[in-house]
Amino acid sequence: MHIGQPSVAERVHNAWLRTVEDGLHTADMFTEGTSTRRVGTRGFARAVIERLGELPKLFKPVRYAARQADLLTRANTPWERKPPLKKDLVGVDVFMHWREGSPENLGAILKGLGNHSLQVLMVTNRGVKVWPNGLPETFCTDHWRCRFMHPEKANISHRDIIELLDRLEGAGLDFIKAENLCNFDGVPGYALGQGQ
Repeated sequence: MHIGQPSVAERVHNAWLRTVEDGLHTADMFTEGTSTRRVGTRGFARAVIERLGELPKLFKPVRYAARQADLLTRANTPWERKPPLKKDLVGVDVFMHWREGSPENLGAILKGLGNHSLQVLMVTNRGVKVWPNGLPETFCTDHWRCRFMHPEKANISHRDIIELLDRLEGAGLDFIKAENLCNFDGVPGYALGQGQ
């Protein structure tokens, strides 16, 4: 069907249905009293081949040719772009490689690098919030996600993110990548962290 041969797909599917309703079943389908014969996968395939061109009598026969025509009609329908959602840049997740201490150490450093536009909200490690108020026994790797947002949940600019990354780099922090956090029509387009 998906390679543009609906008539072939129709013949094979109908032969398969006919084989099933004739009671020739593999072990996973076999039911004592309902099935007429248990066959292996090769035997089942041979039975399907023997029934090519036949239609099922109990099941409804499939008709892919009509569906193919419907797909072609839809394929030739002009594509329309949906109206855009209101997109607001509200924060950034900065991923860092860091091995110099505890989550509290990292949180304190990041807190000192925030400003009026972006402040560190939380730090996660392997998807678990480790700062603030993390559990000291949480096993941490050297890969950290640091979420920065406006302190009053206001919109920010790309310039705010660039300036934050510049401050991080100036402090000798090794950031790997940054992912912008956006709301679409007021709905977060990013996963909320623990406690958000």
